[in-house]
Amino acid sequence: MTLLDVTRRRWDGTHEVDEWGLDTDLLDLVAPFADLRWSIDLDGAGLLPADGPAVIVANRRFGLSEPPVLARAVGAATGRPLRFLGPGGQHAALRRLGGAGDRPEELAGLARARHLVSVHLGCSPRNGRCAGPLEPEALALVPAGVPVLPAAVVGRELGRAWRVTLGPPVPAPSDGRPWTDAVRAAVQVLLDGAC
Repeated sequence: MTLLDVTRRRWDGTHEVDEWGLDTDLLDLVAPFADLRWSIDLDGAGLLPADGPAVIVANRRFGLSEPPVLARAVGAATGRPLRFLGPGGQHAALRRLGGAGDRPEELAGLARARHLVSVHLGCSPRNGRCAGPLEPEALALVPAGVPVLPAAVVGRELGRAWRVTLGPPVPAPSDGRPWTDAVRAAVQVLLDGAC
C-alpha cells in the first residue's frame, strides 16, 4: 500500500472504515514507519488465533510505547490489526489506527466481532517489571470462550529494542475472584521471567 494508493482510494471513496473507526489502509501505510522506529521480538506468537477473537492483557510502564509496540508485534505476526483499548481510544485519529474506548462494553463488542483486542494494566512508572493495577470490571463482559492471554512488553521508552512475550490463556477463576486478579498475576510471572 503506497501513499498514492491511499490518496486515490480516499479521493474516489473506496476506502473502508469499520464500525469502530479502523482504517486498514491507513494502518498499512503507518506500519513500515513502526518497523523503522522499533525492533520487536515476539515470543509466543503461536498462542494467537489465526482467526477469531482474543483479548491480550499487557503491562504498561509509562503508557506511551507499550500499546503501539504490542499492536505492531501482533499485527506483524498475524496479519491482523490489534484493537487497543485506552482513554485516548475515543480520539478519531487513534480509532483510525485501531484504538477503542476503554469500556467493558466496547471490549465485549470487539470480541463478539472476532477482533484481537488489547487491554493494558495501569502504569507502574517506578518499576517497569511490576504489573500495574487493572479494574475488576475490565474483563467482566468478555464473551464466554474468548481466550484472555497475558503479555509482557519490555523495552526502554526511548530505545529501539523491545521484547513481547505472550503467555497461555488464563482461565476465568471458578471461586468467584475477579478474573483480572488471575490475569494480572500471569502478567507478573511473564515480567519476572523477562530478560
